Amino acid sequence: MKKKTNGKTLKKHTRRSKEKEINIIEGALKVFGEKGFEETTISAISKAAKISDATIYEYFSSKEEVLFSIPKFYTQREFDRLKEIGRFIQCPKERMRGIIQAYLEFYEKNRLYTSVVMLSLKGNRNFLKSDAYKIIREASRTIVDTFSEGVQKGIFRDDIDPYLFRNMVLGFIEHLTIQWLLVERPASITQYRDQIFDMCMRAVLKNVDPESLNLKCQALNITITKE
Repeated sequence: MKKKTNGKTLKKHTRRSKEKEINIIEGALKVFGEKGFEETTISAISKAAKISDATIYEYFSSKEEVLFSIPKFYTQREFDRLKEIGRFIQCPKERMRGIIQAYLEFYEKNRLYTSVVMLSLKGNRNFLKSDAYKIIREASRTIVDTFSEGVQKGIFRDDIDPYLFRNMVLGFIEHLTIQWLLVERPASITQYRDQIFDMCMRAVLKNVDPESLNLKCQALNITITKE
């Protein structure tokens, strides 16, 4: 009986500890998203999480480690969603459309997270060496795997590097998303799902009208204004 009680107590303690860690991450997300990395302090994070500074140091050794924990926590959930898309959409071409939509929806619904990742983390060299970045790379692997499957099935061209294709897809998505974050245009990024998908497909489909490869360069340049 004593062991069972201790086991329950330990499990309860572990659950509370995890909840507190998540609370810190969510508080940090709010502060980093609003102030950026340089202007954020541990005290500001502890205030947002409604805990003491000392409690934060029980879980994280530095402000940077707190920052890196944000994509590690959120991206893992989105990665699970991307894997679900692969299970339910058999055609590689249509699965790619679903992946593009999933990225856009995730970024749009999680603006603070997106702001932190795109504006604070992308240029951080230490982040590129972190476990959190490995999860982001693993999530983007769904694009590489889907493209490779499409090549095997004769849908996509076999003379294009799958990783170059991944960079093209993410380049379209991230360029549009950063613009949305900085200048708040367009009002919604998800409305550009089909344009991004169409331009990517025109470049890689094996059987495609040559004229359709003449991409409209203005298609996603939506901030052009006449002065």
